[in-house]
Amino acid sequence: MTTTFTHKRADDVAEIAHLLKRERFYRDTARWELCRSAFHPDGSKTYINVSWYQGQIDGFLKQSAIMHKDRVNVIHSSFDPVEINVQGHRATSEAFCTITSEVNIDGVGYELALYLRLLSRLEKSEVGRWHILSLEAIYIRDRLLNTCPGAHLTLRPELVREAEGFPGAYRRLALVMLHRGLEPRRDVPHEGDQKGVKLLLEAHHAFLDCRDRTVTYE
Repeated sequence: MTTTFTHKRADDVAEIAHLLKRERFYRDTARWELCRSAFHPDGSKTYINVSWYQGQIDGFLKQSAIMHKDRVNVIHSSFDPVEINVQGHRATSEAFCTITSEVNIDGVGYELALYLRLLSRLEKSEVGRWHILSLEAIYIRDRLLNTCPGAHLTLRPELVREAEGFPGAYRRLALVMLHRGLEPRRDVPHEGDQKGVKLLLEAHHAFLDCRDRTVTYE
C-alpha cells in the first residue's frame, strides 16, 4: 500500500468517523430520514452490499423499515471505524463490527451474533460535507445462541441441512433467513473466500486513488 492511503487530515477523519457512527445508530433506531441524510443525495451513486441486499441506498432503507417493525432489535455494537484514509475529496473507511439481534425459531428464543468487517467509501461535496457512497460487508463468523439455557432445541433437521450449503462465515445467519422464508445470497464476501476479499479491498483502494473511473453502481 502506498503512502497515499495513510495520509490523514484530522478534521476530515473526525467528521467521517462521527458520520459513520451516526448512520449505524440511526438505522438501529429506525430514524430513516436521518440515516438517509448520511448518504450521497444522488441515490444512483450509492451502493450497499450485505447478506440480504445488493443495490442502492433507498431500496436498502425501504427494506430495512419493513423488517424493523418499529422496535429496536438489530444492534450494531463495537463499531469503530479506526482505518480512515483521505485523499482529496475521497475517503475510505474500514471497521470491525458486531451485529446482534433477537430471533425466535419455532417458539425458542435465540440471539444471532454476526462478526464482520464493514468497508465504506465517501465523497466530499463542494460545500465541504462528507457523504457515504457505499457500505460493503466482509463476513468473518457468526453464532446462534439459545437465550434460555436448558430449553428444548427445535431446529428442524431439513432447515439445518439447507443452511449447511452456505459458507461457514454466515451459515447461522443463512439458517435464520431461511426460517423466515428469505433467500440468503451465496456470493457475499467472507473470510473463507480470500480471493473475493482481496478483490474487494483492491477496489476499495482504487477508489481512493481515483483509479475507478470505469466502475458503476447498479
